[in-house]
Formats: sequence, C-alpha cells, structure tokens
Amino acid sequence: MISALAGSVFLLLLTAGNLLADPPAKKRLALVPFQLERTEGSALVRCRACGNVMKAGVIEGDPAETLTRIAWDLLTEQEREYEFISPGQVEGVYQSLLAKKIDTDSLPMMKALGQALKVDGIIWGEVFRYEDRKGTAYAADRPASIALDLHLLRVSDGALVWKAQWSETQQALSENLFQIGEVARRGLRWMTAEQLARSGLKHMIKDFPGPGLLP
Repeated sequence: MISALAGSVFLLLLTAGNLLADPPAKKRLALVPFQLERTEGSALVRCRACGNVMKAGVIEGDPAETLTRIAWDLLTEQEREYEFISPGQVEGVYQSLLAKKIDTDSLPMMKALGQALKVDGIIWGEVFRYEDRKGTAYAADRPASIALDLHLLRVSDGALVWKAQWSETQQALSENLFQIGEVARRGLRWMTAEQLARSGLKHMIKDFPGPGLLP
C-alpha cells in the first residue's frame, strides 16, 4: 500500500515537473526586404539563388516595402511555430554587410546575414516584374502583371531548403475560362499590382514549411 502510494506521488511530481519545464525554444527566422531585379525589356531570366526561370519585365516604382509588408503579415499570421525577426531589424545588418563587401552572391550573403543575426533561417524574395493596371477595377486598358519568388535558407549549413515562385498577368474571364475558380474567389474586377501580389504571396506562403527543416 505504501509502495503504491509512493509510486503515485512520484508520478504526480514527474508530471508536474514536465508541465513546469520550459517549452522548447522556437526556431528564429529573419525576413529580408524584397530585392528588385531590374532588367532591360522583357526576357526570361534565371534566379541566381535557386535557378527558377521567370519572365522579367518592367518594375514600376519601388514595390519592395509593400511586398515585404504583405509577406510579413502573411508569415506571422500563418506560421506561429516560429519567432520572426522583423525586416526593419534585418535591414541595418544587411546594409552593414554590403558595406563590408561580404560575398554578394545570394546564398553566401544570406548565410552571413543569418549568422550575424543569430537566426536559424533567412527568408528573402526577389521581384522580376511589377506592372500596375491602367484603368479602373471594372474597365482596365492594361492588366496588372507581377513575377516574384521567395526562398528559405538554413543558416547552419547555407542550404536552400524551400522556394516558391509566382508569375501572373491578370486575364479577363473571356480569355481564359479555366479562371472561373479564381474569379469566384477574387470577384469580377481588375486587380491592382498590389492586390495581385497579395493573392500570389498568399498562395506561395500556404506551403511554407514547418521548423523541422531547421534542426
């Protein structure tokens, strides 16, 4: 009887200890502001980081801040298993490394940035095309058109462990009947480049991996 009671007390204490133990630390990710890959005219270009081929084009204005904000909102809303370092904190360190002429190739640079920030992973994206619509939501002379990608680098060994890309020029339903599902989701309207980019980024980040890739 005493032995059984002692065993029960031991189990209770063990359970209480496990409940009070600190949870494992979350993996830390840093989001780097989007990079603009400007080219002359329209051409197929290969991403220097991952090899994806994208149709480049005009990049109107400077959409980096807008795209970074959208990506930040979507990532922090969806991926609660990570601790995120904001682009504002990352930008200063990134510019400092550029000033020191650290290797400017994408993968070595991002690994060096991750080591400087003491994070487990680095997320960054590139913009190859960003053209806004000409006209209104219901009468556009030219549709919005975007092309961008995203990457996740594991800092421990510099490996690229995830990538995604999105390229779209919005079409009228009469031009592409296979868009019925998208039209039902978005509505019958011509989107701005920002709205089109948000739709694309949401689709890309839906498949963002969990922390198992960052041991």
